[in-house]
Amino acid sequence: WSISEQDLNVLTASFKSRQEAETDFSAKQLIPYAVISDEEGRILTYNRHGSEQRLKGILSVGIGGHVNDGDESGSIYKTLATGLRREMKEETGLRVSTTDISLAGMINEDRSEVGHCHIGVVFKVELHDAKPSFSSEIGNPQWLPLQDIDLSKFELWSALALKLISIK
Repeated sequence: WSISEQDLNVLTASFKSRQEAETDFSAKQLIPYAVISDEEGRILTYNRHGSEQRLKGILSVGIGGHVNDGDESGSIYKTLATGLRREMKEETGLRVSTTDISLAGMINEDRSEVGHCHIGVVFKVELHDAKPSFSSEIGNPQWLPLQDIDLSKFELWSALALKLISIK
């Protein structure tokens, strides 16, 4: 669903250890999840090779991950944006400006294992003349036009995130 920065900032949130949060389904974790486009409007797609075993080997359009208590920046939106910028640097080597990031909405689903304990806060990141240097977590990165992405081959959050991005 669609959400604004102000909507995010009125939510109540607290930090839990990742281990505790992954097994406590009474409260979902907010996870920044970015869809990255290049200057031609193509979307970054890749095969997941990261530490999240539930997603290993699955195709994705999302970069992001768990927010750390060190990402805390005064508001929920700023904390998520800080966590996203950290994850972007770790996974793509890019230092993105806050002006390159826009909030697209939220993913809250219970159909996937990941959805049982996470809420995705979806951002769109537009790159301009940037050359990513992908970590080993990003397998076979490709830049594809939106119409060429076969969502049946991608994780559920990718389909939901692209739907949010396309209605913006």
